[in-house]
Amino acid sequence: MKKLFTLLFLSIILKTFANGGPIDGSVFYKTGDIVLMKYAGIKLIKENLKIKLDGDYSLVTVNYILENKSSYKKGITYGFPVELLANSDWGEEEEDFLVDIKFSMNVNVLPLKSQTDLSEFKSEVKDFKENEVSVKRRWYVVEFSIEKEETIQLTVSYKVKNSFIDWATSKSFFENYDERKFIYDFTPAHKWGNGSVESMNIEVDASKIIANGGKVNIKGVSLSKNKGIYNLTENNFDLKNALPLYISYENKSKNFSKRVLKHRISEKHIKKVKVSSKLRGDYEKENLFDINFNTAWVEGKRGPGIGEKIEIELDNYKVAAICLINGYSKNAEVFKKNNRLKKIKVDTEMIDYEDASKIIKQSKEIIFKDKKFKEINLNNFYHLNETVEDYGGFLLKVKKITITILEVYRGTTYNDTCISELFLLGYK
Repeated sequence: MKKLFTLLFLSIILKTFANGGPIDGSVFYKTGDIVLMKYAGIKLIKENLKIKLDGDYSLVTVNYILENKSSYKKGITYGFPVELLANSDWGEEEEDFLVDIKFSMNVNVLPLKSQTDLSEFKSEVKDFKENEVSVKRRWYVVEFSIEKEETIQLTVSYKVKNSFIDWATSKSFFENYDERKFIYDFTPAHKWGNGSVESMNIEVDASKIIANGGKVNIKGVSLSKNKGIYNLTENNFDLKNALPLYISYENKSKNFSKRVLKHRISEKHIKKVKVSSKLRGDYEKENLFDINFNTAWVEGKRGPGIGEKIEIELDNYKVAAICLINGYSKNAEVFKKNNRLKKIKVDTEMIDYEDASKIIKQSKEIIFKDKKFKEINLNNFYHLNETVEDYGGFLLKVKKITITILEVYRGTTYNDTCISELFLLGYK
């Protein structure tokens, strides 16, 4: 069998354990380049590799220009291997680890012909920590032919869930998000012609990740960067000796933001919101809950607002966490000109778990660091977020929450203290 592409991947979706454990993950290993074991007369003229990072996934499209230099037509059996971790401790193999895999020659779709599973063996490529791993390979096979002296375009596209393990514990409402990792291996394709491709073009589109606050790290192959797009164009690219393309990135802000918005307490559970003052103009208390980072509640007391309060009455809702967007997050200028919270006091009144007739009162003080401004949106507000309370699995019915300003970081122009958003979080 002629083999192309090497991909090791295991996708798992696990439930949260009682005290903590993985909630979502994908033990993805690598995806490779095409390799033809025979037919040396078929030459790889050009390869265009495009990888788009989209949330937890990589969307990969590879276009190959192949030329049949021989004097007769050649039929080719083309295999796409998917490698799964053998004896994995993370869970059962999932069937949806590879999404939307498609093969085409020129404009014609190539249907899958068969699937073959092989036994366990050692992977040719080590993991991110340079450890050897045992894998099982599954082949997806298509067939096509190239006429003598014909040049064709072979296209392979697929979507894979990148390597990561996310965790959660009963001690925190918030989850821990791992780096996403992707490896592309060039070396299998060195058996085409003289082991090189005449023209190699690589594009890694990380613009969505960067726009959502993620940091991207690419190594192995030196790529230029322009506004979140990484590129390489090189002639006579040495496939045999090329290092794999290692991509790792954060998707924390998007996942965090998504979780917070998903678990916002419905306004029907908020009986009353009272603020001790507000600045003249459109700086109402309603701005605390409008999911608009261009608005803010601004206290109206003379001076920096020390002692000013926000009081929230709930219908005995089980609150899991409280967080807020500190300062006026409309833009960098407005953020710098106005005060930000430095120290607050949080008073909470909750119903006793064992005796519903009793009220438990809790009071604590919290100090925030003064963060530099970074533009935020609904997919990316982790940077300016501050955690006020995190009850984890210890959920009590909350009657009242009072937030009092104790200290502030002074703005450069105005002596007004601002909060752009207040998130009350719970489980439906």
